[in-house]
Amino acid sequence: AVVSTQSTGKQKRYGDAHINLVPTLMNLGDLFNLTKQPNKAREVLSRALKITEKKIGMKHPDAAKILRLLGNSFYLMGDLSTSEKLLNKSLDILEQVYETDHPYVLATRADLGSCTRPGAAPRIF
Repeated sequence: AVVSTQSTGKQKRYGDAHINLVPTLMNLGDLFNLTKQPNKAREVLSRALKITEKKIGMKHPDAAKILRLLGNSFYLMGDLSTSEKLLNKSLDILEQVYETDHPYVLATRADLGSCTRPGAAPRIF
C-alpha cells in the first residue's frame, strides 16, 4: 500500500505522463521483479518506457535501464527470446554512453548470458 501511495502522490502532482514518474515506476518494476511478479513489473515498466521515449528519447541511459528491467521481466516469465531482444537493445544504448567495464554494461551482459542458459537467474539490481 505504501508503494502505490507514493506513485499516486506523484501522479497527482505531475500528471500521468510526467518524466518525474519514471524513477518511481522503475523502482516499482524492479521490486515486482524481485518479488517474482513479472507481469506487474512489465506493466509499470512499459509505462515508464513510453514516458521516457516521448520525453527524452530511446538513446538515454534511463531507457536502457528500463529495457534491462523489462528484459528481466520477460526472462522471469520464461520468454527468453523477448528478453534477449530487450537486453540487446539495452546493451546497445549503454555501450554508447558508458565504458565497457561500467557496472550497468557488465550486468546487462551477464543477463544476456542468462538468456542462453535457461535456469540461470538474471542479476536484478
